[in-house]
Amino acid sequence: MPNLPRHSPYALPEPATPAQLDALLHELDIYPPGPVQYELVSEWAAKHVWRVDVGGEPWAYVRSLLGPADLFPERWRHLRLSVLLYEEGVGPEVLGLSEASRALGGRAVMVEAALRPIERDELEARAEEAIQLFARLHGSAAIRRELKAARTGDEWERERPLRRHFREARERWFEAVVERWLAAGLGVINDLTEVVGDLFNRLEEVECCTEPVNRVVPTHNDPNAGNFMLDPQGELRLIDFENLALDNPVADLGLFLTWFVDPPRYADMLQHYPHASPEALLERMAVWVPLRYMEIAAHWAARLTRARTAQDWDFALKSVDEWLRGALEIVYGGVIPTRLDARLRAVTASLAGRGPLPPAEA
Repeated sequence: MPNLPRHSPYALPEPATPAQLDALLHELDIYPPGPVQYELVSEWAAKHVWRVDVGGEPWAYVRSLLGPADLFPERWRHLRLSVLLYEEGVGPEVLGLSEASRALGGRAVMVEAALRPIERDELEARAEEAIQLFARLHGSAAIRRELKAARTGDEWERERPLRRHFREARERWFEAVVERWLAAGLGVINDLTEVVGDLFNRLEEVECCTEPVNRVVPTHNDPNAGNFMLDPQGELRLIDFENLALDNPVADLGLFLTWFVDPPRYADMLQHYPHASPEALLERMAVWVPLRYMEIAAHWAARLTRARTAQDWDFALKSVDEWLRGALEIVYGGVIPTRLDARLRAVTASLAGRGPLPPAEA
């Protein structure tokens, strides 16, 4: 979040009131089919999200930034791209947009139609449709142009997506996480970095032997079950495009297949994907998925040092262990080497029940 002036009207990130939200809908010419109720469902970083209920059911979502569009250009770009995502048959319908809403004191805002949740077992049964949904997103020339126009830096342009993920994951683990843990007196980070270092070395070896996909496309980058919904016609759609970016298609396909499809069906599912060969995608998954698991583990390792309750601490510790074990199982064919298993067990045994850290250490 940018540093706002002390007397700026956007300096206090207070959620909008129901009266302001009523005025917003009127400002954007949005007319719900009945009396509305509002519930604040997300309040973090530079954005508030309100659910708009009609008759006790979700009808729309209001996504409000904490200032005008020019203060949050990247986040505004993601909101604005929602129009294209709907037109491409990927995201929900956008009911209204404003770069600086009068009703919300100048804040940028987007209102989108609510979609119906889908159960995990139904999503698994509709895996082919999900692959086709990703194909529409990945094949969108309009979204690609918008994302490409926002890219800056010659080095970024020349760097392959997988190389970039390797670099960023290394920096996150060996700089950010190590620094946080050592500053907090958590010397067992040395056990974790041995595991992480082994994974990086193995993945570097595997990557040299895999067939490049040689394609950069618009990707969602967070294909968890909660981000799939059904539109009024029962068609599968995606929500939550915070991580929308130009990336390798395996960033979506690899995680989706790993989480929702049995391995013997991977190749058949990828026959429905027109932008790269199944063989190249499957080979790249062997690197991409464990690397992504390592990035998620790094996220939880950082969160552990900021835990404020024993429950948060234990959940973060468990998540670090689970995601690193998931990466190891893929890299080592389902059997984690004894020495690495022992390192992970040592970390868990040392930290279980210890947290959270005192404020001065966190």
